[in-house]
Amino acid sequence: MEFWVLPVCRISLMLTLMSSTGRGAASQTQSAYFLPEFALSPQGSFLEDTTGEQYLTYRYDDQSSRTTRSDEERDTGWDAWGTWSDCSRTCGGGASYSLRRCLNGVNCEGRNIRYRTCSNTDCPPESGDFRAQQCSAHNDIKYQGQTYEWIPVTYDPVSPCALRCQARGKSLVVELAPKVLDGTRCKADSLDMCISGICQEVGCDRQLASNAKEDNCGICAGDGSTCRLVRGQALPHVSPEEPIKTVIEVPMGSRGLRITSKGPDTIVIEAHAPNSRREEVVFSSSGSHALGNNTVEYQRGADRQTLRCYGPLSADFTIKVRYAGPKDTVMQFMFYQPIRYQWRETDFFPCSVTCGGGYQLNSADCMDIRFNKSVAEHLCHSFPENTKPTPKLKECNMDPCLESDGFKEVMPYDQYQPLPRWEQNPWTSCSVSCGGGSQERSVVCVEEDVHGQIVQVEDWKCTHSPRPISKQSCNTFECPQWMAMEWSQCTVTCGPGLRYRVVLCVDHSGQHTGGCSPHHKPHIKEDCLVPVACHKPRESQPVEAKLPWLKQAQELEETKIALEDPTFIPGPWSSCSVSCGLGVQRRQVKCKVLLSFTQAEVELPDEECDKDKPPLQRTCDSGPCLASPDSSWRPLWAHEIPDQHGYVWENMGFTPCSASCAVGKQMAVVRCVSTLKKEIVDDTLCNGSKALLSSLRICNPQPCPPRWEVSLWNPCSVSCGVGLQTRSVSCMRSVAGNRTESVSRVECVERRPPELQACNQVACPPAWEAEEWQQCSHSCGRGTQWRKVYCKQRLASGSYRRLSDEECAGTKPDVHRTCINPDCLLPRLEGGEWSKCSVTCGKGVQRREPVCRRQTASGQLVTLDRSACSDLPLPPLIRSCRMSPCSKHKHTKKRCPQVMGLKRIYIQTRQEKRLSFTIGGRAYLLPKTSVVIKCPVRHFPKAQVRWEKDGSDLTSSKRLSITRSGALRIYNLEAEDIGLYRCWANQDSDIFILKLIGYNNRLLEHPEGKSLGSRSFHPYVNKEGGFVGSKCHEGFPPEKKAPKSPPSWMQKNEFYRDDDGQPKELWDTLALGNYALASAARSHAGAFVLDPAQFEELVKNISQLAESGDVTDEVALHLIGKLMEDLAAAGQGAQTEESTTTGNHLDKTPNTSELSEGKTPKKGSRAVIVRQKHQGSAMSFQRDLRIHVGRTAYLTNATHSLTLMCPAQGLPPPDISWSKDGAPLQNSDRVSWDSGGEVHILSPGASDVGIYRCTVTNDLGSDSETTLVLLAETPTIAALRRNTSDLKSSSLKVVVGGVISVRLGANLTLECPVKGVPRPTLSWHRKEGPLGASSSPLPDGSLLLRNLTPPDYGTYSCVAANSIGKSVASSLLRVAGGALGESEHQGSKEMNRKRVLMASVIGTSVTVKPGDTLRIGCPVVPNHRKPIKWSYQNQTLNQSPGMSYRMLVGGRVLEMKMHGGTFDGRYECQTQTNNQKPIKAWINVLSQEFEWRLGEWSTCSTSCGNRGTQMRKVRCLTSEGQEMPHSVCHHLPKPISQPRPCNLLDCNPSWVSTVWSRCSSSCGRGFRERRVSCQQVEASGSVRVLSSSACEGSRRPEDREQCSSYACVEWLTGPWGKCTGRCLGPAVSTQSRSVSCRHFSNSTSKTCDPKERPSSVRNCSSEMCDVHWKVFPWRTCTAACGSGFQSRRVECIHRQNKKTLPDQHCAWQRRPSTWQHCNITSCGSECKDRTHYCPVVKQLNLCSVDLYRQRCCQTCSQDTSAT
Repeated sequence: MEFWVLPVCRISLMLTLMSSTGRGAASQTQSAYFLPEFALSPQGSFLEDTTGEQYLTYRYDDQSSRTTRSDEERDTGWDAWGTWSDCSRTCGGGASYSLRRCLNGVNCEGRNIRYRTCSNTDCPPESGDFRAQQCSAHNDIKYQGQTYEWIPVTYDPVSPCALRCQARGKSLVVELAPKVLDGTRCKADSLDMCISGICQEVGCDRQLASNAKEDNCGICAGDGSTCRLVRGQALPHVSPEEPIKTVIEVPMGSRGLRITSKGPDTIVIEAHAPNSRREEVVFSSSGSHALGNNTVEYQRGADRQTLRCYGPLSADFTIKVRYAGPKDTVMQFMFYQPIRYQWRETDFFPCSVTCGGGYQLNSADCMDIRFNKSVAEHLCHSFPENTKPTPKLKECNMDPCLESDGFKEVMPYDQYQPLPRWEQNPWTSCSVSCGGGSQERSVVCVEEDVHGQIVQVEDWKCTHSPRPISKQSCNTFECPQWMAMEWSQCTVTCGPGLRYRVVLCVDHSGQHTGGCSPHHKPHIKEDCLVPVACHKPRESQPVEAKLPWLKQAQELEETKIALEDPTFIPGPWSSCSVSCGLGVQRRQVKCKVLLSFTQAEVELPDEECDKDKPPLQRTCDSGPCLASPDSSWRPLWAHEIPDQHGYVWENMGFTPCSASCAVGKQMAVVRCVSTLKKEIVDDTLCNGSKALLSSLRICNPQPCPPRWEVSLWNPCSVSCGVGLQTRSVSCMRSVAGNRTESVSRVECVERRPPELQACNQVACPPAWEAEEWQQCSHSCGRGTQWRKVYCKQRLASGSYRRLSDEECAGTKPDVHRTCINPDCLLPRLEGGEWSKCSVTCGKGVQRREPVCRRQTASGQLVTLDRSACSDLPLPPLIRSCRMSPCSKHKHTKKRCPQVMGLKRIYIQTRQEKRLSFTIGGRAYLLPKTSVVIKCPVRHFPKAQVRWEKDGSDLTSSKRLSITRSGALRIYNLEAEDIGLYRCWANQDSDIFILKLIGYNNRLLEHPEGKSLGSRSFHPYVNKEGGFVGSKCHEGFPPEKKAPKSPPSWMQKNEFYRDDDGQPKELWDTLALGNYALASAARSHAGAFVLDPAQFEELVKNISQLAESGDVTDEVALHLIGKLMEDLAAAGQGAQTEESTTTGNHLDKTPNTSELSEGKTPKKGSRAVIVRQKHQGSAMSFQRDLRIHVGRTAYLTNATHSLTLMCPAQGLPPPDISWSKDGAPLQNSDRVSWDSGGEVHILSPGASDVGIYRCTVTNDLGSDSETTLVLLAETPTIAALRRNTSDLKSSSLKVVVGGVISVRLGANLTLECPVKGVPRPTLSWHRKEGPLGASSSPLPDGSLLLRNLTPPDYGTYSCVAANSIGKSVASSLLRVAGGALGESEHQGSKEMNRKRVLMASVIGTSVTVKPGDTLRIGCPVVPNHRKPIKWSYQNQTLNQSPGMSYRMLVGGRVLEMKMHGGTFDGRYECQTQTNNQKPIKAWINVLSQEFEWRLGEWSTCSTSCGNRGTQMRKVRCLTSEGQEMPHSVCHHLPKPISQPRPCNLLDCNPSWVSTVWSRCSSSCGRGFRERRVSCQQVEASGSVRVLSSSACEGSRRPEDREQCSSYACVEWLTGPWGKCTGRCLGPAVSTQSRSVSCRHFSNSTSKTCDPKERPSSVRNCSSEMCDVHWKVFPWRTCTAACGSGFQSRRVECIHRQNKKTLPDQHCAWQRRPSTWQHCNITSCGSECKDRTHYCPVVKQLNLCSVDLYRQRCCQTCSQDTSAT
């Protein structure tokens, strides 16, 4: 009992105060006043603020307990929070509070009190209920002049925190206090508690405002993984002969036990407590029963019993059924069973070291939570919910070791050492430079020893972590290869000539590069022949000089690039030194090398290149020179030249034109000719003659054809990391006067040269890269901005590689900075706290006052005067609020809510899109149907209707929703929707059972195997008077009964009649009696509706047939499916009038005929579809398929067209319309229909699958029919791909496939799950022969094999076939007990085939074992022809289950197979000789029995400690005790030998030593040490360190000994030599020194440790490398706007002498850029492209770069908008 005790004087003072305030009723002589929730300090008094917020303000308070005020409290006027008060309760969950005061004298914003929970431990049972204690405190205070014994009132949802008490034994209920004490539960079964009169939510973790809930396993905030749901149904079949049977055993610790029984038998529960106490309860009367410290709630109805126990169970419950009547009882059960074996993490093992920093590791043990003990790990692995925790590692003993120790002290057990780890070396270089190679690295397992040294250990020690890969592929790109361009035209127009082509070396990215083998380079020149005769005079110049093809081919030859070996790289040829005549061309040739680590080219001296240097110059011919323009000349002919010694100069014509277009020149050709012989002679003979003047003429004045002209490449955009170079490409044409003009680009027919190319494809040096600054940490005032800064390197491929900060030079940019946002410091108008709702029930309003606030620079909010915010808009000041619904009759008795259900059964016969139902019935529906289940209620708001499925609350999801009217809507029914649905209206409810019908008219099962058995309500229980347990008892007067359900929505039925007008019987073939189902079942909207009695009568008759054994359960299920099929067939021909009532439960009326409303029938006939007599499916492989409506059509690969025919008749002629899947059929190029109602579908496929409906209508009525179009599928068997072995179970089901091993005598069901359209037929076959007598096919296609024996060994095949094809799946069956496998089976047959034992006239004996095959021969001559008779135990030999036999060799040999059972005894053969003399011979067969036995316990593995175990050997023995090989007993179940601990004793103290340290001397003699301590291993496994005296009885190991190392040798080094080598970068030159291994006597040795050898070569920096790039200022930009350029001078300078050096001396450093873009701003506001290569920029994704985005504004804007 908990009470608040105060001095009597204070209580009397309070009572006086209360009486003076008139708080009690005037009629009360005494008033009760309950103390405040907390005893306040006597130094201060409390005032109540007038704002209505119940602020507590105090004065003269003790300030010593105040905490330091925060800045927020200073700005808002609050003092610091006080200390927490004492808890309001000492147990059971109370509340504590903390106060603060307002210092500014006015109202402070916020509350001055805060709460927390405390004392959350449960109270002892004898303390009683806390609310009852408060009620009983008023027992001595008179109420209306009389005292009462007050007891608490049950939960009041309107005022849960008011102290409402009831006088015991009377109906008087009084509110004795407006508030209960803090910590009082709001209601008995909840953790929510009242604080200051308000019910506060408390989670299962006992914290305020916590949403933590217990899962089904009883774990707070758990995930339900520590238990599993067990549910099922049982039919015990008790009888007077067997009056009691066990149904199920529920283990201790289970929760949520719920049992429902339908039948007369009695439920009995037997409880087995852990203390071996047994208790039994027989449940006969409703109420609560105590059983094993648990309360069991039991309710019994007329034919139903319900039992609940919330748990956890404190004992094992055995649920039994006791016979009480002839009718069978069906029991359904459900409970959450705890997972008995669970993983529990162990404590951390001892630290690996005692000081200096070590590690601790923990593990996980498999625990039996029932007995709290460790068990074998395989028990935890058997539960898939269990996941073994991974070991955890943590640091320990981080204190430094004493300096005098010199080494760490290591624990003596290896398992406490630090964990080994994998260590990998760097990757080797790639095996090839291109084309795909590999690189490797070594991966070893290393461990840190006691001295901190890393040593290599065995690989298995690192198996706790994955091993890194040791090989990977590299350089997978293709190697460079030669690419030949197209051949040029022949250099001549007639006769033989030459043609050329350009051959380039191209890499995998399409770039012109080097590296191609010169031996495989294609030729660039070849001969050509033009088949035209030449008639021109002989020309003086060679053919190759006529056209520039050779020059072009030479210029476009392979461009050499630098390699890793020094190579001469020639530059481009300069222009010819003269403009006419012969001149000289020059070029530069440099020796270069490629640095692989920077991908940069560096120039070297010429002597570094081994090959011959290419030529630096060559001659060039610019054509003949013209004569001076002012010199007059005219050609002289031969007759004008005087004859000089018989030789004269003669003109021989002109040279070829110097240009083929745009004005060329021709020179006259003059030769010396003999005047006598008219022959050309040497020019020297005409020296005496007057030479002719040079003659020149103009030729080919026409313009040249257009050609592409390119400018020089612009500088690269970046100096490294892949940049871009641009150039201008124009289509130009040469004209006279050495001028060119631009023409349209379409006139240039050749391929356009590229305008863009990549450049500087070398890796950049590492550099800092900073991201954008993030938002300021404070939205107002001063804050901090952060950003991320990385060290990155842009690679030659253009990608970035992130590096460590140490690899970037220079100072790292700042990652944070201060930021200021002054705009937020302005005043703003906000709303204050909302007031309470204006009403206590129903809908009201809440109000609040506007508050002017401003945020200070420190982030605090301060309240200002309203005038500061006078110009600002007001926030919303009023909002609606909703309280609990108001009662319409406040002072009258509440009316109970009612669910108005209808008891109907719905069976769907045709596919419909949507159906509607009413709660209270059950429905058998087709999949893919959408349904609406209505829940009509009275005296209850529809919006508050709650739905459950299978006992769990339903919430809206993608396929399921609850409407505002309380109806449940389910879209596209699936198998998971099968179940029992219940709608709740307060405490009244009703249910609706939903099942699905498969394509074979069989009920589908829930995919998770759930059944509808575990329900506490029968779907047809009469709810008159409300269900049992309801707290709302709205009854009816005795003379009146509860109102019945409204009449059925269809009152009139028409009998389904045949052609003769007689009622047609549906069940003639089923022998179920004559039921006029056509009248009983009402067809409407594709469904049949039956009254429950009609449906139950049919099912009852089927059940009686099943119980009597006339039909099996499978056949009974088939009959029910047949019922649905026949009902569907009846519905297709039934014609019923449409009901005029308003209670229609289905929205549509498919497949029915209906009369038009409001129209008078005219003469004629209504529209009717002419249906074919043979309804069903149409399977055809015809090319053109024609189907009548009403039949099912299957589409195959052979189907080219499908025609759906809908013949109709009626007067006037009906109109025909088609729909597909509920939507009007749309006309398309494939789908069309004609006036005759035929639908034509060309090339039908999967998109055409669906339900097609034909509707015919005229003025007198309408009719409709559907056709299902399906895609035919070949059968597919879902065969099992793994082997199955179960040698224990007596009955099992296995899916066909794999090898199946079962024990002898087991029953096996082979399942064959198959899919296919049409539904395939199943058949079973056996490879070894026909199926045996013990095998029988089941209706669901499975094969049942009973009482398996070794002869059943074989291959069983399931064949599934339909019209499309077939599928086969097989299983090999092995039966243990003789033939253990195929090989042993075959071997046994081979062995037994040779074993023939002859019977003897004097008798003989033989011993055999089960499974053997024995052949007994009768001792007769081979040609014996008399009949031979065999007998067993003096009786004629017969076949038996344990033995089968056959006669061989004409009966002379008896072959027997010993399967089991009794086969031992005397076997005798009888016959007669030819002389009629009888012969008898016999043999006595003895059976040899074998069994597994456990031998003696082995010797304990240890003599003490906790690690000792011993095992028992499992042996195979004969009945005489002789040990046999294990293979003999292989057919028997083998017992498991469990280890057991042994020698759990404390070990004797013993000396334990650590490992030796290293030798103190590295050479010669020294000493080494170790630690030796006296330790004792206890029985618990812990180790104690004892004093040395405890181990005095044994010899103490030495802790110091001498040691010797290698001979005293050492590595001696000489001085470093001069720094030599090329300057390729900082510290890349080398210098060397001598290193030798020598004894101390200076003699050489080879015993030095090679791992410690000093390096003999190192990198160095020579004076030659002390250079840097000097950068000069930028020059003025070339453009004021748009896109300009500016350049600067960059020189290589020596740091010491400041002299300028050639650029190659600084080539190892990144050269600063010499140009950049400037003034990249648009000269106008228009966004357009400034260059014609913008499409390429977009393709390369370069719009993110400012340079390209601004020059290609239009293109990049389109790219941004598109993304």
